[in-house]
Amino acid sequence: MNTNIQSKVMLCSVTISTWVARRFDGKATEEVENKHHAKGIGRFNKRLLPENSPSFQEVVTTAGRIRKYFYDHSLKYDQLGVRLLPTMIYMEFADRMRSLKDEFDLAVSVFLTDYLDLKERARAELNGLFNEADYPTLAELSTKFGVKMAVLPFPDASQFGVDLPADVLTTLKSELDEHVLASIATANEDLVERMYTAVSQMASRLYATGNVRLDVANNVRDLCALLPKLNFANDAKLTHILDQAKTHLAVHTGADLKESHVLRSQVASKAQEIEGLMAAFMGITPETEIEPAEHNSAQLRLVA
Repeated sequence: MNTNIQSKVMLCSVTISTWVARRFDGKATEEVENKHHAKGIGRFNKRLLPENSPSFQEVVTTAGRIRKYFYDHSLKYDQLGVRLLPTMIYMEFADRMRSLKDEFDLAVSVFLTDYLDLKERARAELNGLFNEADYPTLAELSTKFGVKMAVLPFPDASQFGVDLPADVLTTLKSELDEHVLASIATANEDLVERMYTAVSQMASRLYATGNVRLDVANNVRDLCALLPKLNFANDAKLTHILDQAKTHLAVHTGADLKESHVLRSQVASKAQEIEGLMAAFMGITPETEIEPAEHNSAQLRLVA
């Protein structure tokens, strides 16, 4: 077990709060049920804002970017809402999260400025379905948005100094050590699964006939730049897999592959080989099963 693991990773959670801008309408639901003479056939949830509400959509879009950044730069953990954040990328991560939070706060501010006008437009669009009680006041609405990041130390059995009988404490420390090992395994599998998906798509699309989009090459390049930073346990097999992908796949751009059929065939073959390494790591069967004869006969027309 890596005894220094607690200095290389921490627990992190990111909570994003937004107003959903939808509301269950019991009256409309009852009207539909009466019309069709059926009970419990569904629930009518009405949209509270006009369909075209750019300022609110910007809030939702920015929240999505924050969520994606958090998931891309952290690893699976066995606690809901909590993920592993390697200390190596903490400063970069925290700076980017502060920037994204500023963008979110600005988007919310613009939306709050538009809110009353949007509400009046909704009054006209909803017609008889409009209900004043569905809408919070500006003061209430401002409290429904927020982004909060929290970090905590990774569990450390050696620091588990609670006041319990020695035999109970020994058992708890042993279970905590097992939890640490399981967490490392889960994180490593998360890393490999991400690369496996990208490399599998790259191999299958390079082998495919017809139009092939080469953004899969950029996906692999991006992951080869990011994932080594997330390999906080320095797992030797995982390091080897990432090095292979970086050396043989990430060096080629979509433009490189578009220009050369021979290179596409070579890279596709190497991608399938690396896919096999990752499949063995995860204990699964590789997805890309292409016979060598098919490699030579495939005619590819690639598009950017």
